Amino acid sequence: MNVLPKIEGDVDILLDIYSHQSLRGDSPLNDEYGDIDRLVELGSKALDMAVTAHFFQKRPMLIAPQMNDEVKSAVSDEKLRDWLAASNIQSRYRAAPGVVSILESPVDMRRFFCSYIGALYIRNGFHQVQAWISALIDPNAHVDSFGTLLPPPQPLGMPPPLPNPSTSPQNSGNILSVINEAAMKRGVSVTYPAEQTGPPHAPTWTVTCVVGGIEKGRGSGKGTKAAKEAAARQAMQNLGW
Repeated sequence: MNVLPKIEGDVDILLDIYSHQSLRGDSPLNDEYGDIDRLVELGSKALDMAVTAHFFQKRPMLIAPQMNDEVKSAVSDEKLRDWLAASNIQSRYRAAPGVVSILESPVDMRRFFCSYIGALYIRNGFHQVQAWISALIDPNAHVDSFGTLLPPPQPLGMPPPLPNPSTSPQNSGNILSVINEAAMKRGVSVTYPAEQTGPPHAPTWTVTCVVGGIEKGRGSGKGTKAAKEAAARQAMQNLGW
């Protein structure tokens, strides 16, 4: 079983990743990524973010100390060894004669793993890093195209429960907090440009909901709050959130 996702682009970056530092000379920095040390630094930060985000989104919700414990356990040397052994990394990893096997060196294992994550990040994007790491931590995890952890699917033959109109977020005053939270998880911004028309004593407000710089909803009302909620509700429907 190969647990390593494909890295897009040319193979130069893979040749560096699969080569132990004992085989590297004083070569100039690569125009795209520099060198392996830079990839390791980038990958270590991306790994920490992906693992933390995985447990942050876990339900039932974990408190901060529990999250910290789960993060440490998820990326232990034992877990890394299991993941790399499953992909048969030792048969492809190159090193000078006499260098200990990568699976017997926690330092080399972590350097390889972080450099691979760094390369995946710059070539494929963080959403694929998140999807990969979440799948390693929990093979049953479901992650959308934005890298957001999703609830498990309903079993076949069981229709999803119908929302209660009286408590549905899109029919309540919580619509603004709902769309803001959804946008934050996906790393996009939400703004609400507003325009006023009509006489000053009886104005009509028109508000647009702009998500990631693109208008996704529009609403009108006698007050900005009602127009804003209508715009947010339409944006949620258009985005499928």
